[in-house]
Order: sequence, then C-alpha cells, then structure tokens
Amino acid sequence: GDNRFGQAPPAGMEGDFVAVAAGNDHSLALRADGSVACWGDNDSGRAPPAGVEGDFVAIAAGREHSLALRADGSVACWGYNDDGQAPTDAS
Repeated sequence: GDNRFGQAPPAGMEGDFVAVAAGNDHSLALRADGSVACWGDNDSGRAPPAGVEGDFVAIAAGREHSLALRADGSVACWGYNDDGQAPTDAS
C-alpha cells in the first residue's frame, strides 16, 4: 500500500507487540511492557519517533492524534489538538 509517510513499520522495529493502531499517516504499536512505539508522519507530534513510555494497556490512533489507556484507567493523548480531541491532561 501507500507508504509515503512511513506508516508501515520501519525495518528493525523491535518489540513484543500485543496491539496495533493506524491513523491517517501514522501508526502505533503497544508493547507487552506497556510502552508505545510510533512511526509515520509526526506532524503535530502524533507519532514521536522515540515512542511513548508508560504502563499502557490499549492504544488508538485518530486522523492526526493518538491515545493510550493506562493500566490505572487514565488516558494519555498526543498529536493535533485544535478541536480538543487530544488534551494533554486527559484523565
């Protein structure tokens, strides 16, 4: 398929993945250790190349934002937030 923004995982992407999510031009993968790997278009910070550390149990990717559910029930959001879809202080 179309990979002009790097939506497909880069070669050598390591991790014991348990879930994946795809946004418009970015993708996420949840590792068994609770961290999130990100790749693809990082406009607005939707796919930080270093990933996101945390104790996450689920992930979701919107058109230009990303979400992750923590084990304690709180939510982490990052990426495009002009319409309030990814507040950094979500809970």
